[in-house]
Amino acid sequence: MRVSLLLAAAVAFAIPTVQAQEARPVRLSGSGNDVAPEAAYAVRARDALPVIDGRLDDRAWQTTTPLTDFRQRNPDEGAPATERTEVRFVYSDRDLYIGIRAFDREPSRIVGRLVRRDQPVSADYVDLFIDSYHDRRTAFGFSVNPSGARGDVFVYDDGQRRDDSWDPVYDWATQVDSLGWTAELRIPFSQLRFPKRDSLAFGLRVRRFINRKNEEDNWPFFPREQAGEVSRYADLSGLKGIPAPRRLEFLPYSGASRSFEPGIAGAYDPSRSTVRTGGDLKVGLTSGLTMDLTITPDFGQVEADPAVVNLTGFESFFPEKRPFFVEGTDIFRFPLSNNPFFGDEGLVYTRRIGREPQLTAISPTGFLDSPLETTILGAAKISGQIGRGWSLGIAQALTSKEQARLLNPAGGEIGRVGIEPFTSYTVVRARRVTHQGRVVYGVVATGVGRRLDDAAFDVMHRTGFAGGGDYRARFGHDTYEFQGAVMGSRVDGSRNAILQTQLNLTHNFQRPDQTYAVLDSTRTSLTGLSAQAKLGKVAGPLIWEARFATRSPGFEANDIGFMRRADAHEGQVQATYRWLKPGTFFRRFDWTWSLDGSTTYGGELGTTTLQTVVTAQFLNYWRASTQIAWEPAHIDIRALRGGPSLIVPAHWHINPNFSSDSTKELLGTFTVQSTIEDESGKKELTLNPGLRWRPPGPVALSIGARTQWSLEDRQYLTTRTVAASPYYVFGRMNRREVSLTLRTDVSVTPRLTFQFYAQPFVSARRFENIKFVSSPHADRYADRFDVLGADRLTRGQGLARVDVNRDGVFDFSFDDPDHRVVSLRTNAVLRWEFRPGSTLYLVWQQNRNDEANLGTLDALHDLGNTFSATGRNVLAVKIAYWIGL
Repeated sequence: MRVSLLLAAAVAFAIPTVQAQEARPVRLSGSGNDVAPEAAYAVRARDALPVIDGRLDDRAWQTTTPLTDFRQRNPDEGAPATERTEVRFVYSDRDLYIGIRAFDREPSRIVGRLVRRDQPVSADYVDLFIDSYHDRRTAFGFSVNPSGARGDVFVYDDGQRRDDSWDPVYDWATQVDSLGWTAELRIPFSQLRFPKRDSLAFGLRVRRFINRKNEEDNWPFFPREQAGEVSRYADLSGLKGIPAPRRLEFLPYSGASRSFEPGIAGAYDPSRSTVRTGGDLKVGLTSGLTMDLTITPDFGQVEADPAVVNLTGFESFFPEKRPFFVEGTDIFRFPLSNNPFFGDEGLVYTRRIGREPQLTAISPTGFLDSPLETTILGAAKISGQIGRGWSLGIAQALTSKEQARLLNPAGGEIGRVGIEPFTSYTVVRARRVTHQGRVVYGVVATGVGRRLDDAAFDVMHRTGFAGGGDYRARFGHDTYEFQGAVMGSRVDGSRNAILQTQLNLTHNFQRPDQTYAVLDSTRTSLTGLSAQAKLGKVAGPLIWEARFATRSPGFEANDIGFMRRADAHEGQVQATYRWLKPGTFFRRFDWTWSLDGSTTYGGELGTTTLQTVVTAQFLNYWRASTQIAWEPAHIDIRALRGGPSLIVPAHWHINPNFSSDSTKELLGTFTVQSTIEDESGKKELTLNPGLRWRPPGPVALSIGARTQWSLEDRQYLTTRTVAASPYYVFGRMNRREVSLTLRTDVSVTPRLTFQFYAQPFVSARRFENIKFVSSPHADRYADRFDVLGADRLTRGQGLARVDVNRDGVFDFSFDDPDHRVVSLRTNAVLRWEFRPGSTLYLVWQQNRNDEANLGTLDALHDLGNTFSATGRNVLAVKIAYWIGL
């Protein structure tokens, strides 16, 4: 790790500092004319600096000229704001000060709700977005509301994406008075990134929201129908003689935890106490580059993932929540697909770092001590701008070798088994922004190396590499956009490791009815290619796009990326017409049509979908949408999980959604997902009701439910070989799932908050009509299967036994598929920011689980069993102290 960090630092120090970029015009209308709006100006404080108390009575504010020309974006687009807003800017060598006066003729109706940092809230607020890089693509956002609640966000991809894990250290204060409300902010220049220059200009957008009127006012104004956000900011000028800030921050932490788990009385006790120390270091290498280091990080305060029962054969995706790996990772994003349906696939998926160990140990006594996650020894990131529009990102992480301890009933160790090797992860990304933010191109490379020093690790890749280049351009007066990318991959390992890669569901080389992807058990490496392109119209009432993507059978990015399948050509055309001006019934109305389809590299026609989506916002700000999709009969090459392809019948998806006015104290949502397949009798219905209550005061409550009823006629169970013939076993599955998600947030002060999360979950399934796949391409659906009667199938004592040829001898057996899972996951976190950037955490985590071979489908009744299931409780305390130099 030292070598990697030294090399990264040497590269960073050798790179020149960021060069200034010219100010640019901002388009204010859809006419195609570029109009330079009146700029905002910051004034250097000559006397005493403002005191951050929210009062705006400091002399420094009187020397400035405020921004006042705000115009509505909603509800009356382009009209003057109904309430006056003044924003002033003052600066010193170290800090940028912002003073906000939000006038309101009805101050008693101002809505200010206290919530924890970065939580969405229905309230009045003011947002400031500062493009300090002046790259027309990225911005730092700061938000305050009248109660003192705050949020901060990093905006990238010209406003298309946001990262609210960015938590800068700054001061703020608010006040409500007879004229409205006020706010003051002091933002250290060390928290921003900007070029080294005597005279600076930042991009700037200010947005005010008046909750009771549902009114959004903006400076500068740009219409909703136009594409882009950061590229349309105005300028904040007048910043002169600012010395390069010393960006050195250290955040050491110390924590202790105690886990409580059920064991054997008087013998084995798996409960543990641990003490951990570590820290994060942030260093400004140049005026544009920052290095972040973390040593033995602790993420005990991070909310747990929801419980799922995955029967698909594909890996479940969970979003990254750990602060170090979320913050500032925009530079490392490299999507694998331009299709939103596969939007979670990418070359970089940081949940691989510190993952749950990939191998499972089995103890001869039934007792073992196995870590739940891989230890992260350390990680480092270098990110920022290096001049001439170029951005650079380098990330490196090391995780330790993990072993499971095999135990006797008394808790004594009798051996160890490796379950995860020592691993190094590396990502390098370079990207350039040109033509005033309208053209972006770059390259990426990823690498994973493992130390395979245990025989159990023979199934893993020794190394895995992937890389590519991408290009994006907006043209035609910002009306059209093109995107494209090419990628390649290579993995190396033992013959067994590469064989397992060819056999897994992502690649399916063993499928007997294809000849273009050859299964080779002697391979010690595998390579592949992927590419994508998209052309679209992104501005105006009518927008459209056409996209294509391809991924060869050997493309493999799962060592540090996330992908579900290879071997596919995909295409889509889509058009949306947007009615953006309020009418008789609707405030906004969108209607989308799309057609997409896919084929394998052998030309087999996969899924084709024709769908339409109607989305409406009513005059009372309620929303409704409906998606209707039809998929004709098609070939599924993965249904038999390594067997031949299967013809899947045509089916419909009908998915309506509703939500009430999000600015009110009580928000209701209701989502329905349904699938109907007439030929097989398949049916699925999922209901997702939700309520969020945010009354005036410090408490916010929300509850969401998910209830699913499904009847699946072809659920895969297992594959067995008898007399050299494979038998693919399926069943007709009745499934019920119920889950509740409860959240409570209590904000005692803007810096002292309590959060509680709980999710009880039940999944139950019962099988009938267990059958073989006999003729997967038969014309009639029923002829594709051979249902097993009592003369060939016996179920009991937790097993299903099969006599293939009715000779009275069971040829194979498998676990009875009837199953019930109950789970309860809870998190409770008390956060106290006792000084800027320094936080004390008190945490309680609970994870209860129980599984049984039961065919009962009373999921609502079983929901109560989640509270009596055995589980693990963890109590933890952590303190992190921020030191800024």
